[in-house]
Amino acid sequence: MISRMGRSAWDTERRTTVWVDDGVEGLAPGMAGGRYRCRACGERLILKGARPSAKVQPHFAHRSNDGCSRPEQEALLDAADEVVIQLREQIRALPGVTHCVTASPGEDPEHPTGLPPAVLAQCGTTTVVIEAPSALPGPEAIRRRIRAVRDEHAGAAHVWFLKRDLAQFQQLAPHPVWLRGQKALHEQVAPNERQKAINEAGGHVYWLDGKAVLVPYGIRRFQHPVQPGQDWTNWKWRSDPRDDWRISKPRPAPDADTWGLVPVAFVSLTRTRGAFRPADAYQVMDDLYAAQERRITWRNEHAREVYAARATPPAEPEAEVEPQQSPPPSPVAAADGEAAELRTPPEPEPEPESLPATGAAEHPAGATPPAGTGTSAGIVPPPRPAGPPPPVPAPSAPVPAPRLWQRLVRLARRR
Repeated sequence: MISRMGRSAWDTERRTTVWVDDGVEGLAPGMAGGRYRCRACGERLILKGARPSAKVQPHFAHRSNDGCSRPEQEALLDAADEVVIQLREQIRALPGVTHCVTASPGEDPEHPTGLPPAVLAQCGTTTVVIEAPSALPGPEAIRRRIRAVRDEHAGAAHVWFLKRDLAQFQQLAPHPVWLRGQKALHEQVAPNERQKAINEAGGHVYWLDGKAVLVPYGIRRFQHPVQPGQDWTNWKWRSDPRDDWRISKPRPAPDADTWGLVPVAFVSLTRTRGAFRPADAYQVMDDLYAAQERRITWRNEHAREVYAARATPPAEPEAEVEPQQSPPPSPVAAADGEAAELRTPPEPEPEPESLPATGAAEHPAGATPPAGTGTSAGIVPPPRPAGPPPPVPAPSAPVPAPRLWQRLVRLARRR
């Protein structure tokens, strides 16, 4: 029956998992001296359909023909293998990848780790071992796989692609960041014990989300200490301005409280030829670090500015200055002023024709003026005014007709 046909087996000679879908070339048919073993129950398997004359498709079968005694476990392994095979084909299609196979470093059928085979890829001069487990085993099994990768593939980068599910993705509230002059939100997760074990052992934990890869960085929260000359109150912020965070990169530090995630395209993992690395995510982390340094510097400077503003008393309003009245001149100054006026040169005399002829009118020719009346010889001029006479406005109306006394004066002159 098709349901009893196994698709994979543990090859004790190659010490790796083999799939019949990859071809049976180079695999010995039949029992092959007990070379193939069931990964679920450990029983020895028979490779059937490997000969060219076979009338059935290649498959692994148990000797009893009753199938595996642990069919549920066998089904889980087959499902996990399918994920690895698909990932292997995706990696093979990436630019720069020159070699890509599957391997099971440190695996022992007698003491299985519960991990599916890993993808071993060569990208330029670097080697990367990629894990894609459907579920993470315990921390000890993880450390065992990591030690085996170091022993068998020294210097290789060890990457773990996890599924975005409730078991491997403990999502928290989004993490707000300031990135390249704009606000952004990064997904945030709480790492579990297994993920921390991978990270602390030098592995890289990523999450696969369709065609995107989520690369983590560490978030460690702290409070700014209050330094002398700083004031962190009355900032009119909704939260305490002392609350802040620092980034740890390119992998989260062991003391990170949570992990923030940078999304990058899967195809960008080999954008830098000769290396398999999320260069785009690392650039974002560098930008976050630069923004962090500017943010910390600004907050500390602002705390000093607030302190200086509160320590300096406000300037008092300037009192209104009343206009000062000049004191009255003293008697001595007044006398000096009068003397100065007397020393002032007199105004030029008016022309004779402009003088009024009142004397001739009142005293006709030949008549002697009475005593006390002024003549040209004995007239005493009155004191001159202290200042110049006020200006006389120009006449705007026609000159009026001569008066009676003016006509009498003219008549006397004619005689």
